[in-house]
Amino acid sequence: MLQTFRKFTTGWVAWAIIILIVFAMSFFGIEHYFQTRVPTYSAKLESPPAWWPDAPREGAAGRLLRSTLWEAHEIDQREFRQRFDRFRQQVRASAGEAYDAEQVESIETRRQVLDAMIDERVLELVARREGIAVTPEQVRRAILEVEGITRDGQFIGDEAYLIWLQSRGLTASSFESLVAGSLLIGAMPDTVQASGLVGDAELERLLMLQGETRDVRFLEVPAPAPAAPPTEDELVAWHAANGSRYAVPEQVVVSYIELDGAAIATPEPPAEELLRARYEAEQVRFGTAEERSAAHILVAVPADADAAAVEAARVEAAALAEQARAEGADFAALAAAHSDDPGSQALGGELGPITRGVFPPAFEAAVFALDRAGAVSDPVRTDEGWHVIRLSALTPGTVQPFEAVREQLLAEFQAAERERLFSEREGQLVDAILRDPNSLQAVATATGLEIRDGGRFTAAAGEGIAASPEVREVAFSRPQREDRVVSDPIEIGPNRVVVLQVTEHIPETVRPLAEVREQALADLLADRAARAARERGEALLARARAGEDLESLAAELGVVVQESRGLSRMAGFPDPAIAAEAFRQQPPAEGQPAEVGLAAMAGGRYALVSTTAVEPADLGDLTPAIRSQLRDQLAQLRAEAEREAFVRALRGQFEITVAEDRL
Repeated sequence: MLQTFRKFTTGWVAWAIIILIVFAMSFFGIEHYFQTRVPTYSAKLESPPAWWPDAPREGAAGRLLRSTLWEAHEIDQREFRQRFDRFRQQVRASAGEAYDAEQVESIETRRQVLDAMIDERVLELVARREGIAVTPEQVRRAILEVEGITRDGQFIGDEAYLIWLQSRGLTASSFESLVAGSLLIGAMPDTVQASGLVGDAELERLLMLQGETRDVRFLEVPAPAPAAPPTEDELVAWHAANGSRYAVPEQVVVSYIELDGAAIATPEPPAEELLRARYEAEQVRFGTAEERSAAHILVAVPADADAAAVEAARVEAAALAEQARAEGADFAALAAAHSDDPGSQALGGELGPITRGVFPPAFEAAVFALDRAGAVSDPVRTDEGWHVIRLSALTPGTVQPFEAVREQLLAEFQAAERERLFSEREGQLVDAILRDPNSLQAVATATGLEIRDGGRFTAAAGEGIAASPEVREVAFSRPQREDRVVSDPIEIGPNRVVVLQVTEHIPETVRPLAEVREQALADLLADRAARAARERGEALLARARAGEDLESLAAELGVVVQESRGLSRMAGFPDPAIAAEAFRQQPPAEGQPAEVGLAAMAGGRYALVSTTAVEPADLGDLTPAIRSQLRDQLAQLRAEAEREAFVRALRGQFEITVAEDRL
C-alpha cells in the first residue's frame, strides 16, 4: 500500500498537489491553517468589487470570491460599545427621573444604535468609492458655523479657538478630522435631501385633502351573545397552539463572590510628616490660584517677513506701548483703532482670563511678568507679529493653612490606600480565576471571599446583583451559560466587582395548562368573542353592500343609526377608526348608493360606516406667509423621506451581517 501511495505522489501528481497547496495559501495565508480567528464584530459589511458587481455569491465559486475579491468592513464590539455608552449617557441626561433602563438596554434599542452606525459606514464607503472628497475649505467653513467659534460673525481668534478646543478635550487636528468625516458621510444624502421640493399645484392639492371634511352615518354593531364555554379538548388545543403566551423566559441560577472596596478595613493613619509632605507638594489645591486677565494690541507681521518689515512693526508697537502707558490713556480705544487681531479688536483687545500653556511662550511670559493691573509690556514677538500687552486684572492667589485641610488630606490618603488595597485584591481575584477557571469554590478559597446565592433571573430583569445589565449580559453569554466557567470580574459600582458562575440553566418553557388554566380560558373566550364580532360585522357589511339600508339593519339589531357632520381626517370622536374608514371611501356619486365600509374600533367593536357628503376645504384664510411655511414643512418631510430611501438603497449594495449576541 505504501509503495502504491509513493508511486502516485511523485511526478506530475505531486507537482499538482503542491501547486494547489501554494494556490490556497497565497489566497488565505498560511496562518489560517494554524490560527482560529474568533469574530469580534457587531456588524460586518461585505460587497463585491466595483468592477464586478454581479460576482457569484453562492456555491463554491461564491465562497472563494468572497474570501479573495470581496471587500469586508467591520464595526467591532468596542466601537459599538463606545457609541452605545454615549447614547445611554445622553438618554439618561435628557430623561432624568423618567429614565427607563430596561427600554434603553433592550435589543431593539441596541439595534437602532447599530443601524445608525451601519448607515454611517455605508455612506462613508460609498462616498470614498465614488471619489467624493472633502476640501480643507469646506472643513473651514463648517467649523466657522459651529456655535462658539464665531462671535458676531467673526472668528474668535486662534488663542480663543485653542481654549474652546481644550475645554472639550479636543485638538485642532482631531476636531478637523471629526468635521471632515461628518461632511463626507453627509455629502450624498444632503444632496438628495436638497432636492425635496413641493410645487404650487401639489401644495394646493395637499391642502385641499387635509382640510376636507365629511358627513358620516354609522351603525355600531352590538357584540354577539357569548359563545358556549369551550370544551376541555378545545382549551388544550388553544394552549398548545399559543404556547408562547404562557412561556417562562429562559433563566439562569448563579453563585457569585463579591469584592467591595467599601468593606476593606480602613488603613492605619499615616505619620504626620507624610501628611505635611503631601500638603507641601500639593499646596496649590488648597487655595485659589492667581488670576490674570489681559488685553493686547497686535501689530501683524508675517513670521517669514524680512528684517526691515519686522523692525517697522516693532517700532509701531513700541509707539503704541508708549501711548498706552501715558496718563489717562484708553487702551481699549487704541486696540479698536490699531489692533490687527479681528477676534479681540472689537472687544478693546480683551482676551479674558489667561492660563498657562495656552498662549505662545513669549506672550505668556510677558503676561506673567507684569506685576500690577494696568501695567503695559514692551512689544513681544510671536509668529503673528508684535503684541503690546496690558494686564487688565490681577487677583493674587491664596493658600489655606495645613491645619484647615488636615482632615481632607487624611481622608484622601485613606481613600487612596483603600483603592490600592482593592486593586491588589482584584489582582489576586483574577489570578485565582486563571488558576482554576472552572471552580468558583476554588476562587473563593484562594481569596478568602464568601460564595453567595445570586438567585434565578432572566436576561431582561433580575434582583440583587442581577439588577445590573452587565451582570445579566455575562450570565447569559455562551461561556457562562453553557460551559459554566467562572466569569471575569464584572464592575457593578465604584470599587465593587462580582465574579459569577452559572449553576443552573433553565431553557424557555411553556407553563402547563394546569398552572395557567384561568388565563388560557380568558384568552380563548376573548379570541372567540373578537372573531364572532368580526364575523358579525362582515356579515352585516355584506348585506349592506347587497342593498339593505342601515336603518333596517339597525332595527333588526335594536340600535339606531348615528350621524357625525363635518368629520375631519384626524377626528378622535366618535372614533378614529370611523374617521379613517370615512376618508378611505370614495365620495358619493349622484344617483348612486353611498359606499359602506367596516371600521374596527377599540375594544374589539365594529361599526358600519357610510360617507353621505364631502365638504371641500376652505383655503381663503391661508395667507401667502402661511402657504410658504406649509410648503417648507412639506418639502422638509419629503426631503427626509427621500434621504431615508436613498440610504436604504445604498445599504442594498452590501450584504450586512449583524451579530446580535455581541451587542
